[in-house]
Amino acid sequence: MKKFIFILLLFIAFGCNTKQLEYEKDSFPVLKGKYLGQNEPGLIPEIFAPNIVSTGMTEINACFSPDFSELFYTIILPSRKYVIISMSYENDKWSEPEVAGFSGKYSDADPFITKDGKWLYFVSKRPEDSTKSEKSDWDIWRVEKIEGHWLNPKRLEDGINSESDDIYPTLSENGTLYFSSGRVGKNNRDIFYSEARGDKFNSPIKLNDTINGQWEGDLFISPKEDYLIFRSYGRDEGGGLFITFNNNNQWSIPIRMGEEINMTGNELCPIVSPDGKYFFFSSPNTIKKTDTSVILTYQKIKEDFIESYKNPQMGKTDIYWVDSKIIDSYRKNNKQ
Repeated sequence: MKKFIFILLLFIAFGCNTKQLEYEKDSFPVLKGKYLGQNEPGLIPEIFAPNIVSTGMTEINACFSPDFSELFYTIILPSRKYVIISMSYENDKWSEPEVAGFSGKYSDADPFITKDGKWLYFVSKRPEDSTKSEKSDWDIWRVEKIEGHWLNPKRLEDGINSESDDIYPTLSENGTLYFSSGRVGKNNRDIFYSEARGDKFNSPIKLNDTINGQWEGDLFISPKEDYLIFRSYGRDEGGGLFITFNNNNQWSIPIRMGEEINMTGNELCPIVSPDGKYFFFSSPNTIKKTDTSVILTYQKIKEDFIESYKNPQMGKTDIYWVDSKIIDSYRKNNKQ
C-alpha cells in the first residue's frame, strides 16, 4: 500500500512539474524598455520583436505613443478583417498583445498617435450608426485619450472622408493631416493634405503630380514636413516605398528606397518612431522556407500550414525596423 501511495505521489508531482514547464514555456516573456527590450538595429533592417509582435500572422502598422507607454499595430486575419492590437507598459514591463479596446468589431487599421498623445487616428469600415452593417470603404476616425483611456471613436467630417477609400492618416507636429484617398484620379489612390482648423480640418488639397504619379497609398509625414515616405506601385522604378523631400515648399522627385528597404517591392506601412530614432515598415519578405525535397503528403501539407503561422518571415507580412539615419542617405541624393 505504501509503495502504491509513493508511486501515486510521484505521478502527481511529475504531472504538476510537466504542466509548470509547459506554462513557463508558453508564458509571455518579461519585456522592459522603450522597444520591448529588443536589440536595436543599425543600418540594416531587422525584424521587430520576432515571435512577440512579428509572428506567423500578418502584422502591419507599428505605432508607439510619444511617451512609449503603448504600442499599437494591426493584424490582418485570414478573412481579410483588420484588427488593431495594443500593448502597454505597466509595472515596469510590457503587457501581452490584446485587441485594442476600440477595435475588434469592425475592420480597423492604420493607427497614428499625435505628438501630444491626445488623439489616436485610425481607419475603419465601421458605420456611424452602430445598428448598421460594416461599410465597404474605409473612413478616417480618431479616438481621444481621456483619463488614461482611449474613448469615444469619432469619424472625421465629410470632406476629409469621401465615398471612396480614405486611408493612412499621418499628422505633422503642427496638426496638418496627410492621407491617401481614392476619390479622384485614374490611378485609384492619391495623397492629400489638410491643414488643421481648430478641432476640424480645411478642405483637402491634392499633392502635385511629382508625387501623385501612379498609385500612392501608405504614408508618413515627418514632424517638420520636410520629408514624406509613401507606398507606390506602377512606376518605372518598381513598387514599394518611396521618399521625397520638401525644399522651399517644393517636393523633390520621389526616390525609390533601396533594396535594403524594398526587399520584395511590396513594402508598406512606413513610420518613424516618436523619438526619431527608428524607421519602421512592413514587408512580406520570405527567409524561412519549408523543405521542398520532401515528397508531399496531406499530413506534411497540413503541418507546413500550421508551422507557417508559428514563425515570421514565411511569406506573410512582418514588421521591420532600421536606424532612421538611413533616411539621411536618401537626403544626400535628393534631386529636384
